Formats: sequence, C-alpha cells, structure tokens
Amino acid sequence: MRKIKYCFILGILGLPAWAAASVAEIKDSSFVKDSSLALGTHNILKYLDEGETGKRNVHNAWGQGISLDYKSGYINNFIGVDGSYYGVIKLAAADNFASRGILYNDNGQASGFNKIGQLYGKAKFSESGVDGNLYGGWKLLKLGVLTTSMRAAPNTYQGVSGDLSWDAYRLRMAYVDRSSNRDSPDKVQFLTSDGKQIDSIYTGDLQYKSDNFTALYLYGESEDYLRRNGLELVLKQNKTLAYGVQIYSTDTLDKYDSMRTSKKDFDSSANHYAVDMTWKPGNWIIKPGFEYTQAHKTDGIGQFPRHMSKNSRGTFNSMAYAGLDYMRDEEKVISFDMGYNLTPDFLVGINTHYGFFDYKGQQVKEGEFNVYTLWKPSSPALKNLSIFTLAGPGRTFEHNGTTPIEDSNGIIKKTNSMAYEFRIDYKFNIF
Repeated sequence: MRKIKYCFILGILGLPAWAAASVAEIKDSSFVKDSSLALGTHNILKYLDEGETGKRNVHNAWGQGISLDYKSGYINNFIGVDGSYYGVIKLAAADNFASRGILYNDNGQASGFNKIGQLYGKAKFSESGVDGNLYGGWKLLKLGVLTTSMRAAPNTYQGVSGDLSWDAYRLRMAYVDRSSNRDSPDKVQFLTSDGKQIDSIYTGDLQYKSDNFTALYLYGESEDYLRRNGLELVLKQNKTLAYGVQIYSTDTLDKYDSMRTSKKDFDSSANHYAVDMTWKPGNWIIKPGFEYTQAHKTDGIGQFPRHMSKNSRGTFNSMAYAGLDYMRDEEKVISFDMGYNLTPDFLVGINTHYGFFDYKGQQVKEGEFNVYTLWKPSSPALKNLSIFTLAGPGRTFEHNGTTPIEDSNGIIKKTNSMAYEFRIDYKFNIF
C-alpha cells in the first residue's frame, strides 16, 4: 500500500513537468506554428429602384460584415482543422430589402446576424506526384455546380469534399446536405421551387490546365430534382488576348417533373451558351461577349435556372450573370466590359448588357449600362484593401413571373430601373 501511495504521489508531482513538456511540444508543432488568424471587414451597400411588377419598389440594404478566419497547420503533416466566424451589422435598409442578400429577413424586418459559418476538419497527402485533400464539415465551396457568393458574409455548405491533383489534371468532388445562406444565420435544407425537401446535392469537376489552355468539365445533381453538365474553356492566344467558352445544360428529374407548371422555370431541359474575348492592350481591359439561352416553357417564358435548388448557389461564369435577367428562352445577349487603369492601383470602366427575344410577334428588349471603379492600393500598408463602386440605369419590361405584361392595346409595357453598389473590403492577418 505504501508503494502504491508513493507512486501516486510521484505521479502527481510529475504532472506539471509532463504538462509543461506537452504544452511545449504543442507550441513547437506545425499545427500551431503554421496556423493563422485573419480579420476581414466587408462594408456593402446595394440599391435598386425598379418597376418590373407594375409598381415602383426600392430594394436597399447597407451592412457591415466582419469575419474571423482561422486556419491551423497540420498534425504530422496530415490532419488539421479550420473555422470562420461571420457577423453582419445592419446600417440601413428599405422596407423592401430582401433581394439585396445582405441583411437577415427576421419576420419581415431587416436585421444583422452572427454565425459560425465554417468549421471543418482537413487532411492532406502526397504520394508519387499525386496531391490530395479531404474536408469534412461546414465549408465555403466553389466546386462543380456549386459556388459560394459573398456579400457582407458568404454562404457555406455542410458535407464532405476533396480533390486530387496530378501534373496538369485536377479532380474534385463534394457531397453536401445543408447550407447557410449569405444573408442568414440559419442552417437550412435544400428545397425545390415548391418547398419540398431535397436531401442532398452531389457534384464534381475535372480540370486540365496548361500555360495556354484550360478546360473544366463539371457535373452535379440535386437529388431527384435537377441534373447539370457544364463545360468551361479558356484559350490564351498570347499575353494580351484570350478566348472563353461556357456551356451549361440542365435536365429535370422526378421531383421537378411532379411540380405544377407555375413553379417551373422550364419544361424539361434548359441550355445556356456563351462566348467571350479578353483583350489587354496596354492599360486597357476589353471584354465583349455573346450569350444565348434555350429554356422552353409551355405556359409563359422559360428561363435558365442558375441554382440547383433553393438555398444553394450555382456555378455560372457567363457574362450574362445579372440577377434573373438575360437568361430567358431564346434570348440573345450582347455583353461588353471595358476598363482602363488610370494608375496601376485604380481602374475605371463601363459594363453593359443588351438582350432581346420575341414574344407574341413582338421583340422584347432589356439592357443596362453601368460605370464602375475599383481601387486596390499596392502599398504594403494597405495590402488587401479594395474599394468598389458601380452605378447605372437599366431598361426592361413589366412581367408576371417571367411572362411579359401587355397594356390594353397588346403592347408590352416597358419600365426603367436605377441601381448602384458601394463596397469596401479589407483583410489582414492577426497572426
């Protein structure tokens, strides 16, 4: 008994030394030494004055976002953990603010929110020229048919994802079953357009990339709802000239087919085709593009759906990306973006779209013209600061859903809009 007591006492006395040694080992480990913590601030104001439904609506929201992003090193060069906190403070909002995607719609009232948007484990390996990563938990995701969109905070997904890279090839895959939207603290299920639950979305992409050519094929399904294939190509002719192609095809599955027609974006298939050219002579950046959509709908005007479900955001890198506009059935769109670097840090430019399609023998037109500026100082003291502004008018048509509204003479009603955006992003490392 006495020996046991002595051993117990010696063990207790040895605990501080053991603990000190363990703490020292942890501090010296790559898990701690290679970890980082970054603070980001995201101030964003978005304003839209439009009359597409027959009456004027002002959608206006202004929020201050804050993010804390922690990234650990790897234990034994194999496993680690990352996490992110997001907070949004309400600065201002109009009564009709929800479409701005910045502030939380709390029973019809605009408010700020807080959430742990990312928390996931990670593992990596490298063998015979093949590099791999595996992730599990809540995470930002830009992969396959899914993407993350950033306003004052980003949207994130819960699930598992991973990638493999070898030479010029990269394979990525993901399976997700919940999401948290960019304007909400809630963790939610994916839903059909008529509110039925979608249990999961799985997706992947395969990329080949060389110095002058990049090809990306993407595939994904929202369970029993929509299936999508996509192809994105970039060909660089030289240092100043490049060409792009984007093709997206969406087909329906059982849950979509069983919905009533009024909830559908199209009947059975929808396709979007886009080409663009990027030319960089001197201080100029010039990018024209042309887009075309096929999305037949028996009752009304069909449109290509960017997203694979409610509460998800879909990959869509066509220049026609602008709300729900420019992706209607048989719509042809001409896009143009031109920027000029007044200084190496300050860019000023214009961005415009013009779309047209036929409806009951009439040509329906819509378009917009925006002026924008972007300042990204190169000074080390202001590294990772950017200030973006955009403003301009638009012209479209009144519609019910996607169907144009006619006056008593059968003429489609036109309507004007005005939009502007102001954004300041700044990020720096705490350690």
